[in-house]
This record gives sequence, structure tokens and C-alpha cells, in this order.
Amino acid sequence: MNTLSTIDTPAALIDQARMQHNIARMQQRMDELGVRFRPHVKTTKCIDVARAQRDAGAQGITVSTLKEAEQFFAEGFTDILYAVGMAPHRLPHALELRRRGCALGIITDGVASARAIAEFGRANGEAFKVLIEVDTDGHRSGIRPEEEALLDVARVLHDGGMRLGGVMTHAGSSYELDTPEALRAMAEQERSGCVRAAQRLRILPNHACATGAQFPEYQALSQEGSLRTWGRFHGW
Repeated sequence: MNTLSTIDTPAALIDQARMQHNIARMQQRMDELGVRFRPHVKTTKCIDVARAQRDAGAQGITVSTLKEAEQFFAEGFTDILYAVGMAPHRLPHALELRRRGCALGIITDGVASARAIAEFGRANGEAFKVLIEVDTDGHRSGIRPEEEALLDVARVLHDGGMRLGGVMTHAGSSYELDTPEALRAMAEQERSGCVRAAQRLRILPNHACATGAQFPEYQALSQEGSLRTWGRFHGW
């Protein structure tokens, strides 16, 4: 029998009772706010944890690679968002997943990428579901909410027969913040930026995406701006 002193590394040691409590706690918050919760599976990279989140009420998952999408789709997860800007050479892989029954959504933040998606989709008779990434902190990628490019990308997708699925954002600079006040301000910046972009497109975001369990606290905001805060989830 293994003990803490004999288990070789790397090894994941999980307190299942605490994990289930944390999953239920997060889902309850999302339910209270009336949003669909789409966990990012790069946090745990674990099928069993993702299943527990789904059983608690999560709807869909987010992935960072198409390899992750493959693995989770093989285990019965069908509603998947590939939350990395779609490179044209990966479109055949995305198409293959969709043809096998995966409801894979993809993202873009530029006219050239949107045009490549639309052209490939039309050539293969596939109406990809595409979200537009919004830049809410000027840190990594995306289109600013007020940029004309936002509407240009939407037009290319729409005119090309693709399905505009909404907007999404991730403020990568939030990793550099370490006070509740700064985190709240960034959360509001993300929320308001997404809503402004969505209003220009006449759509509204209705997904919350958890990216990790490593932050000092979590912020969740409704479309009206109401804020809920809770502490770090220990025990993953």
C-alpha cells in the first residue's frame, strides 16, 4: 500500500470530498447568476473531474488544443469550445471532429482568419460555429469592443455562411494582479467590454468560463454589473 512517503512523483493527490464540495459551490454561484458554466479543462486535464463538473450542471467544456478536444470527445464530451485563435492549417482537424459528431466551436479575431474559416467551411459544406475574441485588456489577442474590425469579422463570417456564436474574452493580464480591488476592476473591464462588443453585434454573452483554481479569489458578474466574490478553491 502506498503512502505519502512512498508515492513516486509526479502524482495527483485529490481530496474527493473537498473537490466535490468546490465543484458544487462553483456551480451554485453560476446558477444564482443565471449563466451557463463552461469549465476550462486545461485546469485539471482530468476526465473524471470534468465528468463531476458536468454532473453538477456544467454545460460544455473549453479546451486549449484540438488534442484535448479529441481526448474529451472520445470520453463523451460533445459541446466543446476550442478557445485559441483558429489557424487555417487546423481547420481540417476541426472539420473531422465536427463530422464525427462533436459540437466544436472555434474562435477568431481577424478578417483574414475569418475569411479562411468561411472559405474552408463553404468548400466543405460546413457551417462552423465561430465566436469572436474580444480584447478587454490589450494584453494578448482579440479585437477591441469599439474597433470597426469587430463588425468586419462578423460580416465575413455571416456572409460566408458560418454561424456567429457570440463573443468571448480572456484578460491575460489578470494573472499579474494580486489585490481584490484590482481583480474586481479587471473583472468589470472584461464584463463591460464583452457586453459592448455583444451589443454592437446584437448578441449577448451568456457563458462563464473557469480557467483555473490557482487564483486568490474569483469574480462573477451579471450582465447588469452585479458582482459576486468568493475565495480560492483549495483541495484540487
